[in-house]
Amino acid sequence: MRAILKKTWPSVYFGSTACRLLNSKKRPLPHIVLMIWLCCSQFAAGQDFPVFQQFRYDEDYVVLVKDSVRDLYDKVKYTRIGSGGYLSFGGDFRTQYLIIQNENWGAAPKDKDGYTLNRWLFHSDLHLSRTLRIFAELQGGQANSTDIKVPVQENPLEPHQFFIDYSFFPNSPLRLRAGRQEVAYGSQRIVSLRDAPNIRRSFDGVKAIYKKGNIATDVFYLHTVVDKTGIFDDTSSPGMRLWGTFAEIHLPETKLNLNFYYLGFYNARALFNDGAGKEKRHSLIARIFGSMRNWSYDLEAGYQFGSVGERTIAAWSTGVAASYRFSGFKFSPEAGLKADLISGDQSRADNSHQTFNPLFSPGAYFGLAVPLGPSNLMDIHPSVTVHFSKSVTFVCDYAFLWRYSTGDGIYRPIMIPIFKPSDAASRYIGSQLSGTFICQPNRHITLLAGMSWFDCGNYLEQVSAGENILYGFVSAQIKL
Repeated sequence: MRAILKKTWPSVYFGSTACRLLNSKKRPLPHIVLMIWLCCSQFAAGQDFPVFQQFRYDEDYVVLVKDSVRDLYDKVKYTRIGSGGYLSFGGDFRTQYLIIQNENWGAAPKDKDGYTLNRWLFHSDLHLSRTLRIFAELQGGQANSTDIKVPVQENPLEPHQFFIDYSFFPNSPLRLRAGRQEVAYGSQRIVSLRDAPNIRRSFDGVKAIYKKGNIATDVFYLHTVVDKTGIFDDTSSPGMRLWGTFAEIHLPETKLNLNFYYLGFYNARALFNDGAGKEKRHSLIARIFGSMRNWSYDLEAGYQFGSVGERTIAAWSTGVAASYRFSGFKFSPEAGLKADLISGDQSRADNSHQTFNPLFSPGAYFGLAVPLGPSNLMDIHPSVTVHFSKSVTFVCDYAFLWRYSTGDGIYRPIMIPIFKPSDAASRYIGSQLSGTFICQPNRHITLLAGMSWFDCGNYLEQVSAGENILYGFVSAQIKL
C-alpha cells in the first residue's frame, strides 16, 4: 500500500500552531485558513485504509498486518502486540467560528463578532487478544469569546470513553461491553451522539452486543454522564438512566433495513409545561429505511407510555424522509422532503401527559440557529442537494414549523420548556432557510460553511421579542 503521509511532522507543527491560535483572544481567521490549506497539502496522498466510522471504536485496522510498506502513519494505526493483539491510535480536531444575530429571537445579549468552538478527541484501542479489548478516549472542548460557559460547549478535559470488550471465544457473535461509552441508535432522533454544538455525549453502563449475518442486537443498561465545565469532573448521574434493546435487520433481497427499539427512561427531575415530577417513560419505536434505484426513504414511528409524577404518559411521534437523485443531470441534483408529526400535551389541567420526549436527541435537530427539540411539533422540510464534484456538495433546506398542540409550548433539545403555552394561541412557529457548502478533499479533511435565516411566525411574535435570526458559521475538521 502507498503511504498516506509523506511528511508527518509539518502537519503536527501546523496542528499545534492552530491550537495556540484558536485559544488566543484574537480572531485568527486568516491563520485558520492558512493552517487548513497547509494541512490539506500534507494529506494529498491516500491509500485504501478502513473508512473512518462515526463511532471510532468500530474501526478495524487488522488489514494493515499485510502491509509491506510501513511508514509512521501505518504504525500509529496498527502496531502488532504478541501473536493476536495490536494497538491503534487516532484523533479528531474540529474548530468552528459562529456568528448569530438576535439569538433566542432577540432575548439574548448582542454579540457583534461571534465566537469560536474548538474540540479535540484522542483515542487508543488496545486489542490484547481476539477476545479481550480496551478502548479509551479523551475529549476536550473550548468556547472562546462567550460570556457564559455551558458544559456542551466548554469542557476542557474529560475521560470521554473507557470500556472493556470481552468475547467468550474468538469470532463469537456475542460480546460484553462495560464502562464509559458513546451510544446512538437508528436515525439518532431519539438516542444520538450530540455532535453539535461541541461536546459529544457519553454514558456509563453495560451492554451485550450480538451481531451475526444480517442481524445486530444490543441490550443495555446505562447512566447518563453529566457534562461539567471543569477538568476530569464529569460524573455518572444516578437520577437519569436509560435501558432497553435495539435490533437492526438487513434484508439484502429487498434492499430493506429494519430497526426496532424498546427504550426505558428514568429522570428524577423532569420538567414539562404541564408540571414537574419523576419521569418513568417507555418507548416502542419501529423504523424502515432503504434505497431503490434513485430513491431513498426513511420512515420512523414511536409510541411512549409511563408516568410523569401523577400524570399518565400517552405520547407518539412519526417522521418520514424521502429523496430522489437525478443522476442523468449535471451535478446529480437531489430533491428531498422531510416531515415530522410529534405530539404535545393537550391540557395542563388533566392527569394525562402527551408531550413526546426525544430523550437524547441531537443538539441541533433543526440547526444551530434555532435549537428546538423535536417535541410538540409539526414540520415539513423540502430540500435540494447539488454535487458539484466528488468532494464539493451544496445543501439547501427550507423548514416550516408549527406547534402540534396549543396546550403545550416549545422545548429546547435538553427538554426544557422555553415559553409557557398560555402565552399565545397561534400554532405557527416560523420558517428557516439554510444553506451549507461541504468540501471533503480527502478522507481526513472536512470543511463546512453555511448560513441560516429564521423568520419568526405568529407564535414567536406573541411570546418573545420576535426578531428574526441570522446565523452563519465556518468549520474545519481533521481526522486521523
